[in-house]
Amino acid sequence: MVRMFPVPVGSPSLSMALPTFLSPTDRLTVADRRIVFLLGIVAFVAGYTGSAMAHTLPYARLSLDLSEGTMSLIFAGVRAASLLGVVFSIAADRRGRRKPLIAAFTLLAAGSLLTAFVPVAAVYALSQSLVRIGVVAIAALGIVMIAEEMSAGVRAYGIGLYGLAGSLGVGTGLLILPLAEQADEAWRILFALGGLGLLAVPLLLRFLPESRAFRKGAPIGFITALRMGLGRHFWPLAGISFFVAAFSAPAFDFVLERLINDLAWEAGAARFLLIVASGLGTLGLLVGGRSSDRIGRRPTAVVAMLIGVAGGLGFYLLDSGWFLAVAVFLATFGATLLTPALGAMRAELFPTKVRATASAWVTNVAIVGSITGFIVGALLIDEIGLPTTIAILALGVIGAVLLTLRLPETKGMDIARARPKSRA
Repeated sequence: MVRMFPVPVGSPSLSMALPTFLSPTDRLTVADRRIVFLLGIVAFVAGYTGSAMAHTLPYARLSLDLSEGTMSLIFAGVRAASLLGVVFSIAADRRGRRKPLIAAFTLLAAGSLLTAFVPVAAVYALSQSLVRIGVVAIAALGIVMIAEEMSAGVRAYGIGLYGLAGSLGVGTGLLILPLAEQADEAWRILFALGGLGLLAVPLLLRFLPESRAFRKGAPIGFITALRMGLGRHFWPLAGISFFVAAFSAPAFDFVLERLINDLAWEAGAARFLLIVASGLGTLGLLVGGRSSDRIGRRPTAVVAMLIGVAGGLGFYLLDSGWFLAVAVFLATFGATLLTPALGAMRAELFPTKVRATASAWVTNVAIVGSITGFIVGALLIDEIGLPTTIAILALGVIGAVLLTLRLPETKGMDIARARPKSRA
């Protein structure tokens, strides 16, 4: 086991400790690098298009003449529509991962392009629903495919790199957000740029391989799989995803709204804070990947949730700029630390024949959690305020921590052959 503090503070070797920890123990093969590169493109575009709605919220809301409560309902409606993303995963377990993933990627890029030209709120919600369906499908299929293609010793690290590409897409959206300030309707430009993802479709069609773990055969119904004993892993994972999403979805999507419209920050200062603090926080993807591969999925996930909820609460309960910066860093670090650990467990706890479907249903439960969070927001934000509402939603994360302790450790598992042992 790797010690959390391998050298004394102040030691000349301290500068090498973090890079050594972050570097993978096993070498990435050519196949590992190829899948990380290709799915990194998918993750980047999905991260950009999936976050554009939240990034442009202060501008689109005013342009469409909507209240915060009404916008929360639209967010909930878009996420409700995205439950259809499970169709792509069902197809992936029956016919292969590659084609459904490329189809979902095409849908989200096309939906983003459509959003650039919508005239009214109803069509805006519809086009963003298409984007969200694609994002949700990729959230399930991307993790499954990269987990099945990566070598076991670097699986969580690969998922971390995949998540880092998605975070770069989110960060790119923040960097170019000043375009939305140029005119009342300029926020539409950011959605038009998301449509450029369509240019990557020919590349994926040519070079993205089918998962080496996938084998054609008689499909197993997901309900049947649950009855065969997989429910003992599915339900805790579903509960974790629900509670984390119920807190994190509104906490993330109202960040710029709080800074710009509640705390009266200038848009430039708000962007700078998020770019710097959350940019540093994305180191959690690499730390989480290595920690999951070396120490374990469960301890990494528990620590990640505790750090993330502390940072999220701090952001909405504090007003000082320095405290807000620390809070954004901690919230981002915790969220990104969780991504490789939870993503690896989602892939490793289920056999190949139902892996994509199980991952999709866990994702759908997370969507129901985010919808619940936004509905709570629609009911409470205008009455008791945004900070108190977020604090109430944070209570569910404690339940997620307890559920994590019920899951078995899956570090180093050969997911093409092995199944996890039940926790004693």
